[in-house]
Amino acid sequence: VFIGSCMTNIGHFRAAGELLKTINGQLPTKLWVAPPTKMDQAQLTAEGYYSVYGKVGARTEMPGCSLCMGNQARVADKATVVSTSTRNFPNRLGQGANVYLASAELAAIAAILGRLPAKDEYLEMVKSLSKSSDTTYSYLNFDQYEHFTSKADKIAIEPEVTAAAKKSYAAFVA
Repeated sequence: VFIGSCMTNIGHFRAAGELLKTINGQLPTKLWVAPPTKMDQAQLTAEGYYSVYGKVGARTEMPGCSLCMGNQARVADKATVVSTSTRNFPNRLGQGANVYLASAELAAIAAILGRLPAKDEYLEMVKSLSKSSDTTYSYLNFDQYEHFTSKADKIAIEPEVTAAAKKSYAAFVA
């Protein structure tokens, strides 16, 4: 099972983490987790989700493409994979891999069960997410987190670069 890709936002990683909190011990499947950016990784770590992933035996990849592009990691030959990636081209995740595209919630449930759930099983398991959906699915607006903005404030940009950017922007919007 792979939970990652640039199209999987931080709320989906939180939702998967909330579902994974419900089990004790290791998953019956292999689970890879790869958030799209280091900022997502930092926030998920601060919120305790990386600890949840570790407790269930998930393999956390460095932020980025990972299995989605098939260039940082690969699954075993002829494996069956549930993936949140946006593509399931032949051999993309592994030689002869059979890939089912899914939401992060469905992927987490498949990792927990070791198979795709029946509709009723899925609905029962995701019901628990509705209690905290406002916080679980909130976006990571980096401009609203002091931890990130304080670092950005320290970056010095040369006046010539700023002037060239403003000139390019003005030409673009004209």
